[in-house]
Amino acid sequence: MTFLNSAPFWLIVCFLVIAVYVSADGKRKHRAKVLKQLKSSFGKPSGRRYGEDEYERLTHYYRECAEQSGEGIDDITWNDLNMDDIFKQMNIANSSAGQEYLYRLLRTPAESPDRLREIDSLAEYFAAHEKERIALQQEFVKLGFVKYLSLSDYIGLMVGMEPGGNGVHIAALIALAAAFVVCFAVNPVIGIGLIVAAVTFSILTYYKMKAKVEHYFVCIAQIVRMTAAAQAIAQQKNAGLEEYNKKLEELCKKFQSVTKNAWLLESGNVNGSLSEMAMEYMRMLTHVDLMKFNSMVRHIGNCQAEVYELFDTLGLLEACISVASYRQMLPYWSKPQLLTGSRRKLVIEEGYHPLIEKPVANSMHTEKNVLLTGSNASGKSTFLRTIAVNAVLSQTIFTSVSKNYQAPYFRIYSSMSLKDDLGGKNSYYIVEIKALKRILTAAEQTGCPVLCFVDEVLRGTNTVERIAASSEILKYLKDKNVLCFAATHDIELTAILSGCYDNYHFQEEVTDSDVSFNFKLFKGPATTRNAIKLLKMIGYDASIIKGAECQAGYFIENGVWKI
Repeated sequence: MTFLNSAPFWLIVCFLVIAVYVSADGKRKHRAKVLKQLKSSFGKPSGRRYGEDEYERLTHYYRECAEQSGEGIDDITWNDLNMDDIFKQMNIANSSAGQEYLYRLLRTPAESPDRLREIDSLAEYFAAHEKERIALQQEFVKLGFVKYLSLSDYIGLMVGMEPGGNGVHIAALIALAAAFVVCFAVNPVIGIGLIVAAVTFSILTYYKMKAKVEHYFVCIAQIVRMTAAAQAIAQQKNAGLEEYNKKLEELCKKFQSVTKNAWLLESGNVNGSLSEMAMEYMRMLTHVDLMKFNSMVRHIGNCQAEVYELFDTLGLLEACISVASYRQMLPYWSKPQLLTGSRRKLVIEEGYHPLIEKPVANSMHTEKNVLLTGSNASGKSTFLRTIAVNAVLSQTIFTSVSKNYQAPYFRIYSSMSLKDDLGGKNSYYIVEIKALKRILTAAEQTGCPVLCFVDEVLRGTNTVERIAASSEILKYLKDKNVLCFAATHDIELTAILSGCYDNYHFQEEVTDSDVSFNFKLFKGPATTRNAIKLLKMIGYDASIIKGAECQAGYFIENGVWKI
């Protein structure tokens, strides 16, 4: 009985068939799971969780670009407006390229319409073409997320690297070939000795030189993977994306010499297979991966602009999928009307805050600075953030969370949720005046008008100096190319600034047992206070309530405190 007819042979065949089936079935189930996830996640808030280091890394691309251009929303404004939470809610990207580009996009307001038209056009395309969108998303899933560094960091490491020489690698190859020639054509004994020496030389120099560059292999791998994703997307030939297909095809041609034989750079026993082990020995003896690496580095160094163009093109496409998804999840939204020129004007109808589950919408039409008053928790700070977030989203993803938004292109600043700088040993007041100073500095610069938001001006100091200084700061902004929204508890400011600021307020209804807010905006200054009433509701001693009411009444009547 031959081996082909034996039981062990058929056992091996059965084992291989089962292994192939299990592998194929696993891949099929994975594809089905990915497809289901892509369909279900679109138009829904992202549920992705981020590690602290991971989230910090995805900001690197924006910070690198902002450092070079000086443009973008600064950290104070970004944090004041809770834009990290809006980004996380919006981000359904499946690759590092997509999420890093989206973050940069949200932090870089446009000052002209061209980029916004492009983003709007792509978002509309992806919203209307589910099949094509999912096909692209599947390629971004394959591209995936990088670890340890941001994708832009990996690219930066590669484009700034100098290629090494191949002299040692070629010498090792020649020495090994010469040893075999001597062994088979001259003297086998001497030849074997030379082979041992040549192999030893190859292995020692291989690991010595590989240790210097091996951590860069992953950088190359990212560029190879981006090129593969670009090629796959271009080959889909999606109508409506012709411009991007053509650009990706041209970029893929630029990197043909990089991607060709890129498998040579695989290192280590990746899957334990005999073929991979044999390949690893071949690399040690021939240095073929190190020579290929040097060739890749040399080519990438000559195509630095193209590397970033590839990153940006892929990132833009996937970021706009997130924009399309975000629009669909909103209760309602509109395309903003962004005006050219330096006229200070802002119109918003039924604007709301996208992070609030059941928001109360408000409207405003103003060409003057605005002073907001109202009691605690009545909605002043939320309204400031609502206007600011609408401005940011309008100038970054051409999406307003309102039924109508009209305004010029603004440079956007805020001073709202500040904290003591314990590390820098700065008090809250110092932090606050520094934050305000950067707004005053921006107001002196030419360019688009400034849109600024200030919550409780100079709250870090005493009442007399706060009112005196804050009134002069707000007056100063009146004469600049600035549209200012300021919120305050100091009712005195409504009279001091009546000629240069429009007054609006929020109000509440307080009973003996409850306080309620409707969070609706009203014209004019606030006429009520609720701080002492809230003390009473919570159960403070009656003597404290009575004393506080007497002090407040005496001050209102006489303008000085009772001693």
